[in-house]
Amino acid sequence: MSMPRPLRYILEVLCVACFYLVALTGGCHIQGLAFVLLLFTRAWPIVVIYVGWYMFFERNTPKQGGRPRKDFMIKLPLFKLMKDYYPITLEKTSELDPQKNYILGYHPHGLISEGAVVAIQSDALRFRDKFPGIEPHMTVHSFLLKAFLYRDILMSLGFVDVSKDSLKYALTKLGPGHSVILVVGGAAEIADCHPDVYRLTLKNRKGFIRVALETGSSLVPVLGFGQNNIYSHVWKGPGTLYWHLQHWLNETTAQYWFRFSFYCCYGFLGVLPWHTPINVVVGSPIEVSKQASPTEEEVNRLHARYLEEVKTLFNSFRDKYGVPKTTQLTFV
Repeated sequence: MSMPRPLRYILEVLCVACFYLVALTGGCHIQGLAFVLLLFTRAWPIVVIYVGWYMFFERNTPKQGGRPRKDFMIKLPLFKLMKDYYPITLEKTSELDPQKNYILGYHPHGLISEGAVVAIQSDALRFRDKFPGIEPHMTVHSFLLKAFLYRDILMSLGFVDVSKDSLKYALTKLGPGHSVILVVGGAAEIADCHPDVYRLTLKNRKGFIRVALETGSSLVPVLGFGQNNIYSHVWKGPGTLYWHLQHWLNETTAQYWFRFSFYCCYGFLGVLPWHTPINVVVGSPIEVSKQASPTEEEVNRLHARYLEEVKTLFNSFRDKYGVPKTTQLTFV
């Protein structure tokens, strides 16, 4: 028996609101702070045990393959309802060999990279059925994996640290098929999160290329068409004073370990994203030969090829997914 559409719509809205609430409060360590405040209640032993467990047994877990992901977490109805809210789709262009490891480069970052989380990391769109034997691990900044409680949610979904050592561990120690989802543009790209803007922070991002060469992992470009369209900005960019201020703040805070920016944006009911499609397209793999100590020339050559593959993927699907003819893909 199907659910009445009005009820399902309400549930979709509530699930998206829940996702954002958990992501924002967790990422800002608000959940962890609230948990620590339990020290001043009769529940203080729980806090002491959790913190002790984290300090002595769990600190390096996110950099060593994380925890085995929980099936019930990636199959949560929340992700399926989120998938229908936007909606989010997943398109496959090529087979991936389950005996190999892959670095899936997701572009653009968007605000929270909902496309990568829902379409690839969760089971809402059956990624593991479409790519049998491939086990993806979403990567995030270590700052998020230090947040009490929130870190447990992320690792139960299969998330790992985005550091170089963590990437190499996941690609070489966990076995065939284990792959990482890397949002290459990172926090720097959030400043370019404007509707119909495909300005990718990629021109000088070569660390992931070196990791691919050192581990022999194939590279797979992934584009989230519409990822930047889910919010409207009060001031349009790029080129506006607001846009320049965002970039200045982003670059300034980058000197202090974690990039920060701010957004004057609005969406459905003011705070929720618009109902606008995010179409995730997984491109064809770029085969990589393992090099223990790759030269700069080898890194630059593979990086240039990766940029070309991203361009090809973008041009192949831009018309299908409604990218305006005036919009250009640019690398910065």
